[in-house]
Amino acid sequence: MRAAALGLLWGGAFVALVASGQSWYAAGTSTATGSAATSGAALVLVLAALAGAFLNTLLRATARRIVGGLVALLLAGAAVVALNASAPTTLSSSTLTDAAVTPTAWRWVYVVGVVLALAGAVLALFARPGAARPSATPDPALDAWKSLDAGADPTAADERVTGGEGPRDQQQ
Repeated sequence: MRAAALGLLWGGAFVALVASGQSWYAAGTSTATGSAATSGAALVLVLAALAGAFLNTLLRATARRIVGGLVALLLAGAAVVALNASAPTTLSSSTLTDAAVTPTAWRWVYVVGVVLALAGAVLALFARPGAARPSATPDPALDAWKSLDAGADPTAADERVTGGEGPRDQQQ
């Protein structure tokens, strides 16, 4: 579960990082990248989330949950920034033609990356790494130790092999 959470977090943040540097808006031959459309906030929030993802791999459970919560907040902010991004005024005023400012798909690629990373951060936040997983098959050695812990005597008469039942007795 932790590996899946970190995979989503790293993968989504990487997709968002790549998309933040691409053209989000185009007008004729002029373009505006995601960083320009959001005044750099898209890039900064994703870089901070990547730093948090790196920290998440190094920390223990309690600190990992705190950092996971902070990363989730950063990514939620990145999603809000991307959804509220508008075309920069310099792009619409710098064109000499009457070309309309059109959004490209990179903005939505950024949003998808942020949502994937946010899902990974939430999974990392609520994953319980110390939770015991049930064993598929019983372990006889573990059962023997548990019976010793419970006070059972393995040398008691009812559990021992009596005369005539062992391999040496059958050879004679």
